[in-house]
Amino acid sequence: MSSRDDKRGPGHVPPPPLEALGVMLDGYFHQDFRYIYVSPVGAARAFAVEASPEQIAAARSELAAFIEWAGHVPKKSWQAAFTNAGGSWLPGSIAPILPVLQALAPRPGA
Repeated sequence: MSSRDDKRGPGHVPPPPLEALGVMLDGYFHQDFRYIYVSPVGAARAFAVEASPEQIAAARSELAAFIEWAGHVPKKSWQAAFTNAGGSWLPGSIAPILPVLQALAPRPGA
């Protein structure tokens, strides 16, 4: 398919891979996540406690790449990609995603 045939247009930039992030979103950001974890940061912290260091690093890397990408595309594009990655959380802006990234940061001495 040529870029002319692509309904998203010639300026479309696809999202980065989000498979590892999707594991976190599906497992911890489901429809009841606010009831169970209170906040997105709480869900991210629960993931960080239960996941392997490799899973945490992969989710963090993909989330950082996603945030960078989202800064260059329309809101509806990054929201669609975030929703498609997994889970039920649909942030209204990038701002509430930033503390989730911080919650996945390696802890000193860990």
